[in-house]
Formats: sequence, C-alpha cells, structure tokens
Amino acid sequence: MTTLVRLCVSAWMVPGLGHLLLGRKWRALILFCSIVTMFLMGIAMQGQFFSTGMGSYLQTLGYYGELCVGLAMPAARFFGYGGGNPLFVSADFGTAYLVAAGMLNTLSILDTYDIAMGRKP
Repeated sequence: MTTLVRLCVSAWMVPGLGHLLLGRKWRALILFCSIVTMFLMGIAMQGQFFSTGMGSYLQTLGYYGELCVGLAMPAARFFGYGGGNPLFVSADFGTAYLVAAGMLNTLSILDTYDIAMGRKP
C-alpha cells in the first residue's frame, strides 16, 4: 500500500514519474513532454493562476485543477510568474492550457494507479 501511495505522489509531483518507476519509459516520456509543454504554453500565453480566495466555486476548482500539475506551478511562482495579464489577447487560452495540463496529469496519476493495481496491462 505504501508503494502505491509513493507511486501516486511521485506521479503527481513530476508528470510521468509514476510510469517511469513502473518501467514504462515511453509512456512516461510522452506524458512528461505533453504535460510540461501544455503548462509552458499556458505561461507563454500569459494564462492566469487561480486562487482559493477568489470567492467563486468555479475559480476554486480552477485552482485545484492547476495545482494538479504538480511541482510546475510552485516552481513557476518561485521564478516570478505572477499569473499573467488578463488583458493579453491569448490569456484565456493560456488559462485553459494551465488547467488542462493539471487535468491531464490527474489522468496520468489514475493511469499509474490502475497499472500498479494490475487492472491495466
């Protein structure tokens, strides 16, 4: 059970790491590249980070969606990305990319869990 928890936590922290620990190198590489690329494109399009104190349930869900990308969000904040410019022409698309990267990582975590449980070959 603790191995399963470690796999899922590592899959959350670094996209694709859970698959790499399970020996699925190509799937790990594809997931890592696609999730990180989506996150970086969201930042390049000046997407906004949501916060829990925004007052709306939908924006709180957006925050948790972005948080699901793992260590990339705290790393972006650490390196000075403040959340983009809402008046930038592609900011809405950038925000969608940031949330979609988190949701894709959530699916990656669930896939890691299914493989580790033996439900998926």
